Amino acid sequence: MNASVKPAFPPVETLVPHAAPMLLIDRVLAADAESLTAEVRITKNSLFFTPTHGVPAYVGIEYIAQSVAAYSGWRAQSAAPGTAPKIGYLLGTRKMTMVCDGFADGDVLVIHVKNIFEDGEMGVFDGEVRKGDATLVSARINVYQPNDAASETPTSNQETTKP
Repeated sequence: MNASVKPAFPPVETLVPHAAPMLLIDRVLAADAESLTAEVRITKNSLFFTPTHGVPAYVGIEYIAQSVAAYSGWRAQSAAPGTAPKIGYLLGTRKMTMVCDGFADGDVLVIHVKNIFEDGEMGVFDGEVRKGDATLVSARINVYQPNDAASETPTSNQETTKP
């Protein structure tokens, strides 16, 4: 195999349990056992884009979270091809840094996430949103992915509150 040939990754919509318009990342660029790198191109049609401010920088935490979801989906599909992505939850961040107000039309952002800690259903990831060599947003996020997501989602005839 030619070493210069990059591996192809599944379409991001098969890795992340979101659909348009809430699927915010465009594609996976690289992945390994501990990390994933994704990309998003900002356009005037990007969700949260305004003509005066572009996409607010705080949306970077969602780009990071969706890259973590893509990492989880990629790992699941690597182990068992065809596996549907599981739902997960962004619980919060311990530290988030933004060095800009927003992302402009035409910006190509690269999102890199690294698995720092994993214990069953809980995980901690470091993430960065970069434009070229500049890190625009960085955060350490805490995530939760139920082992049996189907049992966590009530059906229409299940009671969703408890006395």
